[in-house]
Amino acid sequence: MKKLKLFLLLSICVFQQVSYAQSANFPELGVCARLDQSPLVKKSGYTFIQPTVAEVLQPMIADSSFTSVKIDNSDVAVSVVNVFIPGTIKTTGPDVDEALIMNYATTVFKRAQRSNIPLIVFGSGASRHIPDGFDRDVALKQFVKVCKMLSTLAAQYDVVLALESQNKTECNFLNTLRECIGVAEAVNHPNFKITVDIYHMMRENEPASIILDGAKYIYHCDIGEKENRTAPGIMGDDFTPFFRAFQQIGYTGKIALECRFVDLEKELPLAMHTIRKQWQTALDKL
Repeated sequence: MKKLKLFLLLSICVFQQVSYAQSANFPELGVCARLDQSPLVKKSGYTFIQPTVAEVLQPMIADSSFTSVKIDNSDVAVSVVNVFIPGTIKTTGPDVDEALIMNYATTVFKRAQRSNIPLIVFGSGASRHIPDGFDRDVALKQFVKVCKMLSTLAAQYDVVLALESQNKTECNFLNTLRECIGVAEAVNHPNFKITVDIYHMMRENEPASIILDGAKYIYHCDIGEKENRTAPGIMGDDFTPFFRAFQQIGYTGKIALECRFVDLEKELPLAMHTIRKQWQTALDKL
């Protein structure tokens, strides 16, 4: 009898997951994590992993030393990378070196293409941080110019850059999705898009409706809970307004957990269940 009850319970869970996937058109879910964590990411039902540029593309080493073996051996797809430009390469301020930026980006884009990684999240808060006393309007012009150059270069390698806002505790520039939309409008290039980071939006108290305003540029999503960037389900944050906005714009991109994990094995299944449940709730309210 106990075995029968367990079988029925598992069958219901499987049925719910299948019916969710069929009825709600859920986005593909992944995790910002190291490549050596890909077995656990796969075990938990996620389909992609989002490591850093430094880990998988190693732009600071020579081409002759670069290999994509680690990427090829990942248990799930490596379809997105983040932390694009290190803080040592400035994209605003008096030390901007456009030639250095473009040489660095060429290496990244070339290796991304070689490794079949079509999307790079462009946060890079330390790189774009405006130095004290530097004119913000000048910094914005510098950044837009650099982004235009990077977008043209990215197109040559079939790579998309997706700009991400970062809240004021992490960076002093482009803290909101609204500001990122302004940059995307100024750059106006098909290879320059936006990553919606729900954690950063909540930290800046941005309404989910901003997603509707940036619909034509929105390409990717990162998610984490507001207070301590915990995984969805830990503190019980409600993401349904954001999910409803995504559904309204016909979002077809991915969602990646970018969280401060304590126990991946426990938190990944909880996060997936939470996202699926809340996505369905948002869909029901449309």
